[in-house]
Amino acid sequence: MQKTLFTKLAIIAGLCLIFAIGLSMIGSVIYERQTYAESVVREIAQQHVNPQEIITPFIAIPTTLIPECQTETSETNNKCAAAYTKIETIFANQTQATQDLDVSTDTYQRGIYHATSYNGALTFDQDYTFQNHTFDDAIANLGESTSVANPEVNQISTDNTKSKIKPEKTTIHWDKARLIIPVSDLRGLATLPTVTIDKKPIKATYPQIPIIKNITYVEVAIPQEILSGLGKNVTEKRHQVIDIMVDLPLAGISNLNTVPTGQNFGLTMHSNWLTPNFIGKALPNTKKLTSKGFEASWQNQYLTIANNQNLSQCINIANNQCTVISRATLDSTHQSMNPDTGMIMQESSPISDADTVPNSFREVSLNSFGVSFAEPNDVYLQTERAMKYALLLILVSFGTFFLFEVMKSSRIHPIQYLLVGCALFVFYVLLLPLAEQIIFWKAYAIAASACVGLIGWYTYYVLGGIKRAAIFTGTLAGLYAAFFGILTTEDMNLLLGAVFCFAILACVMVMTRKIDWYKIA
Repeated sequence: MQKTLFTKLAIIAGLCLIFAIGLSMIGSVIYERQTYAESVVREIAQQHVNPQEIITPFIAIPTTLIPECQTETSETNNKCAAAYTKIETIFANQTQATQDLDVSTDTYQRGIYHATSYNGALTFDQDYTFQNHTFDDAIANLGESTSVANPEVNQISTDNTKSKIKPEKTTIHWDKARLIIPVSDLRGLATLPTVTIDKKPIKATYPQIPIIKNITYVEVAIPQEILSGLGKNVTEKRHQVIDIMVDLPLAGISNLNTVPTGQNFGLTMHSNWLTPNFIGKALPNTKKLTSKGFEASWQNQYLTIANNQNLSQCINIANNQCTVISRATLDSTHQSMNPDTGMIMQESSPISDADTVPNSFREVSLNSFGVSFAEPNDVYLQTERAMKYALLLILVSFGTFFLFEVMKSSRIHPIQYLLVGCALFVFYVLLLPLAEQIIFWKAYAIAASACVGLIGWYTYYVLGGIKRAAIFTGTLAGLYAAFFGILTTEDMNLLLGAVFCFAILACVMVMTRKIDWYKIA
C-alpha cells in the first residue's frame, strides 16, 4: 500500500512537470503574438505617423561671424580664418501650452491589431521680451542685416613686421528671423498651423532651406514691421514684447512628449483617455481622472532652463555642427521603448571650417515629459499574468482528486488525472485567441466556463456521484473567480496572491488534520 501511495504521488508530480513544460510553450506563443502585434504597430507608424515629440516654439536668427584676423602688411600672406554661420536663439519669456487630445483605437487597424492614435489641438500662447542691449541696438538700426564689431579696432604692432588686427565681426540677419515650431513627425500635421503674431495671423510654411540641421519643423517669418516697431519704441517697455499664439493641429500614435523651453513654461493637457501613463522626466503637478478622461498640468522650471541651455548651446555651434535628433519613434533601435528618452543632440567641437567633418560627437539630451496612452485591455500582459497561477490551479485540482482518493476511497486512474489536467491546460489555449478578439474579462469568462463545465461533467463519472462532482466543480469555479479577482487588482495582486496561497494551504491542513497517513500507507 505504501508503494502504491508513493507511486501515485510520483505520477502526479510527473504530470505537473509535463504541464509546466507545456505552460512554458504557451508563454513563448504569447511572446510571439505580442512581438507580432508590436511589429504591426511599428508598420502602421511607418506608413502613417509616429509618436510625436514637440519642442516649444522659439525664435532663431541666423548670424555670420568673421573671426579676428591678423594681416601681414609686409607680405601678401593672409592669416584670416574663414567666416562661419551660427544661429542665435530667443526663447519665450512666458509660455502657456494647452493640449486637447481625442484618443481612439479605431483609426489605424490591421486585422485584429490596432494602434492607439490621437488627434489634438495644441496651443502655445507666448510672450517674447527683447531686453538684450545688443538686440535692442540692432533692432533700432534694422536693415537687411546688422553688423556688430569688437571695440578693439586696428591695433598696430611694434614689431619690425607691421601687422593689422581686424576685430571679430558679427552680422545678424534680422530679415531671416524665424519662429521655429519643431514637430518630430510632420506627417501628423494635417494642415499647416496658423500663427498669430501681435494679432496678425500668418500661415506657417515648410522651410525651403532649413537653418537647423536634422530637426523637422515648420517656420514663420517674423514680420519686419514688428521688429522695426520694436526698434522705434525701444525705450518703451510695453513695445518690447511680442505676443505669439500658435494653433497646432496634430496627430500621432501611442504617446505624446513635450520638450519645454523658455523662462516660464506651463502645460495643461485634456483627453478622453481613461488610462493615461505619465512618462518623461517630470510627473504632472496636478492630475484629475474622471469617467470621461483625464486632465493634467505640468510646470517644472529646472527642466525648462536646462533645455534652454542645451538647445541654445547646440544650435549656436558653428556651421550647424550640432544636430538635434528626435527619438520619438517605435523603433527599438532608437531606444523608443524607453519613455524617458527625449530629444538627443549630437554635438561636435565648434569649428569655423564648413568643410571639416567632425570625427566624434557628444550626445546631450533634452528633457521632456508627456503621456503614453496605455491600453486598458493589454491581452498579452493579462494572459501572461494569468499563467503565473496556472501551475497552482493544476496542483489544487490534482490535490482535490487525491484527497477524494484518500478520504472517500475513490479510485482515480492516472489517465483521468491527465485528462483533467489537459482540460485545465486548454483554458490558456482558449484564453489568448479569445482575448485578441473580445474584451479580456469576457474571454476569461468564456474560457473558464467552458473548461469548468467540461471538467464538471467528466468528474460526475470519475467520482461516481453528483455531490462529489458538484464539490469539485464549485472548488474549480471558485479558483478561477479568485484568480481573476487577483488579476484585476494591479496594486495588490502580490499580496492577494500570497494570502490566497496561505488560505489554500490552511484549508488543506484543516481537512487532513485527522488523517492517519501511516494507516493509509
